[in-house]
Amino acid sequence: VRFTSFAVTLLSAVSCSSAFVPKNMPSKPALVQLSAEKTVKLGIFGGGTVGGGIVDIIGKKGQYFEDLTAADIQVKKVCVRDASKERDWDTPEGCEIVTDFDEILKDDSIDMVVEVMGGTGLARTVVLEALKKGKSVVTANKALIAEHLDEIHSAVLETKGKAHFGYEAAVCGGIPIIQTLQTCYTGDVIHEIMGICNGTTNYMLGKMEKGADYDAVLKEAQDLGFAEADPTADVEGHDVRAKIAIIAKLAFGKTLQDVESIPCRGITEVSVVDFEYAKLLGCTIKLVGTAERLSQYGEHDGPLSVYVAPKMVPLSHLLASARGSGNAVAVDSANMGVCSYTGPGAGRYPTANSVVADVCRIASGNCVTDPFASSSDLEVENDYSSPFYIRVPFQDSLGIIRKMGELAENHGVSIHSILQNPIEDRQAADFVVTTEECKFSQVEALCADIDKQDFARSNALYMPLLVEL
Repeated sequence: VRFTSFAVTLLSAVSCSSAFVPKNMPSKPALVQLSAEKTVKLGIFGGGTVGGGIVDIIGKKGQYFEDLTAADIQVKKVCVRDASKERDWDTPEGCEIVTDFDEILKDDSIDMVVEVMGGTGLARTVVLEALKKGKSVVTANKALIAEHLDEIHSAVLETKGKAHFGYEAAVCGGIPIIQTLQTCYTGDVIHEIMGICNGTTNYMLGKMEKGADYDAVLKEAQDLGFAEADPTADVEGHDVRAKIAIIAKLAFGKTLQDVESIPCRGITEVSVVDFEYAKLLGCTIKLVGTAERLSQYGEHDGPLSVYVAPKMVPLSHLLASARGSGNAVAVDSANMGVCSYTGPGAGRYPTANSVVADVCRIASGNCVTDPFASSSDLEVENDYSSPFYIRVPFQDSLGIIRKMGELAENHGVSIHSILQNPIEDRQAADFVVTTEECKFSQVEALCADIDKQDFARSNALYMPLLVEL
């Protein structure tokens, strides 16, 4: 089953071809306009890329939203850092541009707060204060939710249904994965979720697959606005780590109290050489966030494992289809098997679209009352099992393969295959070992030993080898 972000929407208008319209009916039925039963006034924190997109969408589709939700949705105030700064969006009629948080938080006429300014300090204050005052909140802030999930959850519940909390835009931009997990798997049991949740790194890896150098690709991503001046959150996997923590809560009910304890490896050590070997293996490389129930015999009843790592992904796997800055999520469940959700993972309008969808759901009353309803006391075990890919940079000498076999045996790792491209420079070569399924800790210890060997010219790179679902 494959869904795209364009196929899952809040509400849709159905049109009929004239070939199927009865003779006595007009070929283009008129949309009946209903007068708004209420007015919903928004206060937006952040007037940048996403904030401007939200204002723009509401301005263009305001009447449509009113007809669908029976609510007149108005942007009353936008809080920004510098009110004098020129902006690339038009200020709605009756909307004020303010710089003081209290202009929104203490305004009793504002019903809903939209937080798209980022960060986890001031944003936390805005979200919690708004909820305390009974204002619903919509945010795109994954880092804030991941770090303060239980605190935000408690604040929502304390409003006793008066205020709601929407965060569709916090994970995978324009893909409606949050709403899907909240409402479409209630009768199902999820075994595993894997996601390409960061458009920047997916764009960079795609370019590297075509032969581009990491540093050159990073600069290109920064020039295009995909990567920040400080790209750490993207390239080290921290952005994906926050998102997979949120997904793990929705899918398995487990709050990961210390997000930084989630094993996390980024793409900084991946090179063009790895893509050469990936091609030999019939794979590509993707940065993947994973949350899964571990099991010894496929029963999926073990502890919960959550981690972020670059993975060797078979070209036939659905995650391999995510190109450019696109995102993809694969959900494996008891009732539906594997379903995939793909679409744009970032950008002004994809992200703003998800924010506006939450605003409309809350305005119409068509939203969940508990944003994190599932709860469990699952044990967390991040020493996951997988086949692994290990690339060993070496200086050529006798007995390297023999020594590699001894080290693998010492750590209980069974070698599946050894790959080596023709050596062009004996002082700077690489070979690859693929393993049978083993523990992450075993491979980590094995590579630490490999790095100590005289033949090792730099640290070994290791990553999971994804097996087809």
